[in-house]
Amino acid sequence: MKPIDPQTLKISDTVHQTILDRCKLTPDRIAFVRNDGSGNDLTYGEVHRLVGRIAGDLRRIGLKKGERVGIVSHNCPEWGLSYLAILAAGGVAVPLDASWKGAEISRAMKLSGVKFLVCSEKWKPAIEKIIEQNCLNAISVAIEPLSNHSISGLAESEAFISRDITGDDPAAIIYTSGTSGDPKGVVLTHGNITANLSGIVQALEFYPGDAFLSILPLHHTFELTCGLLTPLLLGLRIVYSRSLKSRDILDDIQSQKITVMIGVPLLFEKIYKAFAREIDGLPISKKIPFEILYFCSRVSAGLGFKSGRLLFKSMREKVGMSSLRLMVSGAAPLPPSISKWFNIIGFDFLEGYGLSECSPVVAVNRPHDIKFGSVGPPLPNIKIEIENPSTDGVGEIKAKGPNNTPGYLNNPKASLDLIRDGWLYTGDVGKLKNGHLYITGRKKSVIVSAAGKNIYPEEIESALQISPLILESIVLGRKKENRMGEEVHAIIVPNMEAVKRNMNVADSPSPDTVKELIAGEVRAVNEHLADYKKLVHFELRAEEFEKTSSRKIRRGLYQ
Repeated sequence: MKPIDPQTLKISDTVHQTILDRCKLTPDRIAFVRNDGSGNDLTYGEVHRLVGRIAGDLRRIGLKKGERVGIVSHNCPEWGLSYLAILAAGGVAVPLDASWKGAEISRAMKLSGVKFLVCSEKWKPAIEKIIEQNCLNAISVAIEPLSNHSISGLAESEAFISRDITGDDPAAIIYTSGTSGDPKGVVLTHGNITANLSGIVQALEFYPGDAFLSILPLHHTFELTCGLLTPLLLGLRIVYSRSLKSRDILDDIQSQKITVMIGVPLLFEKIYKAFAREIDGLPISKKIPFEILYFCSRVSAGLGFKSGRLLFKSMREKVGMSSLRLMVSGAAPLPPSISKWFNIIGFDFLEGYGLSECSPVVAVNRPHDIKFGSVGPPLPNIKIEIENPSTDGVGEIKAKGPNNTPGYLNNPKASLDLIRDGWLYTGDVGKLKNGHLYITGRKKSVIVSAAGKNIYPEEIESALQISPLILESIVLGRKKENRMGEEVHAIIVPNMEAVKRNMNVADSPSPDTVKELIAGEVRAVNEHLADYKKLVHFELRAEEFEKTSSRKIRRGLYQ
């Protein structure tokens, strides 16, 4: 089967028109699969009809061009319908995190000036209470059928598609996840988003039979652009995962014949460790053949041949992942060993890089040009440079392209700090080598040693994450007492199930025993680090770190 030729895709000035044009080309093809057993899948023709009619009723109940409409909901087809209808009506979509508390929702609504809010039934009572308590001039519309305004009710109106929207008009206001500070409202224009779609489909190959599994929350730009708009542009199927449990995800992949999955490192680390447990449990008679095949696949990969697809076919079938072709990891750093492992056993596993301010994809590895440890070359329509590189080429990453935000909502100072002379300063630190971008860490999280050397926590965290005994970790700089510089300190959450398996015990061992075991893992990591990067001390934490809904650790809470 030949891949889809990106030159045949029609990308308009606006997001909604781009998707609606695709709907007209393939009206009978399935767009959304509910995956809940109801059988209420939606075709592209139905998507076109519903988007136009919902947009028509949004106009009827008072939505005007440029007004903001919030979305608070779980992942479902109606989320995407609502988003596209808001844009088709001339509005600006404000996707909000459904895991936020009422005060956070209220604050975002006030800051963005939301006039209407589309929400799931679970959220409707809370949203109406927020509107009433804060005297907000807003109307709530439920996604599920209710007695008042609802998506199904709106779909009965006469269709409306705005014709006076340009690529320069705002399409969405995205609130950043705020791992280290207050979230900001990122303004993304129609042109920003369509430019990113264009770059993505030029960089990667997709096939007419591909099916995407949607796992990450849709308010997150990574999922919104890559897991919703990209497959819709290509006329592909989107299947909504039943849950975030590894077993459900694997079942969904098998039953729905999923070929493409995007996710965050935490998800892929869990899948990798599940594989590792299965392999460790094999008898010697089966483990040795696996190791031989793995060695052969690794050698052939080094010579430019992908033999893993054939050598590990039966293993992928056994775990229900035989249909899966492409996995893309983003939103946070991933240990290179995990990416390499997935590729060696026959998947195209790509690590990429982006940020909400860039709509979001900036760079991604290509299946034919993977450099493990890198996030790949930039998209074809994006330029990357390193600001004030050190002697080893490391400096702040800056990007330039039509996908870059014009700035933050009502925050001119932050916007001026973000964009200078047409370049967007990412706040991330890295280097370019042979056209590939390597991320070193966050500028704000850099640890400075007594000798003035920069230490990037993400590098050490990635090394720690390789251990099956470590569930997650944060590496921080701690001031030395009465001395200059910082010492490297880690907060580590042990993987207690793996610890018990390692010790062959049923009950949890004592804290001292666990600390001694983890100390051995820390020593092993230190052996491969330069002296100034070595972990000086660590502490254990019983509970997982608090995370954003996109599964990134809220680092600012622990510094």
